[in-house]
Amino acid sequence: MKLLALLVLSLWSNIAQATPPGQFTFLGVNQCAPFEGVLFDPPATANLLADFQYAKTSCDAAIQFELSKQKAEYDLQIKNLNIRNDSLETEYRLTIESLNRENDALSEALRKQSKKNPVLWIAVGVAGGIAMTYAAHEVFSE
Repeated sequence: MKLLALLVLSLWSNIAQATPPGQFTFLGVNQCAPFEGVLFDPPATANLLADFQYAKTSCDAAIQFELSKQKAEYDLQIKNLNIRNDSLETEYRLTIESLNRENDALSEALRKQSKKNPVLWIAVGVAGGIAMTYAAHEVFSE
């Protein structure tokens, strides 16, 4: 609605500026006019010219007010979006740091649980190999 009012005021201002103000002349008593038209006395002519200037000035002021109000609203929206963006970036960074710490803690816990005893693993491997070889020999030798 505000945009429509601004558009109408803008168009009206452009129409007022595009229309020539017309001609007027000062005539004495019983003098002929140099063109066809309506004769205004000096106060009426002054009123017409003043009304035109007042309408133009008030229209320009209304347009400037609406534009500055709209600019302030958009600036506020941009500021709010920037704040939201900053908070989301901070939340993302904190989440990543938390997940990294959790990953490190779980890796450390797993490392502590798995006991590395290479002698035991070699002995189990050799014993398993001998048992499998003997079992295969018994099965296939018949």
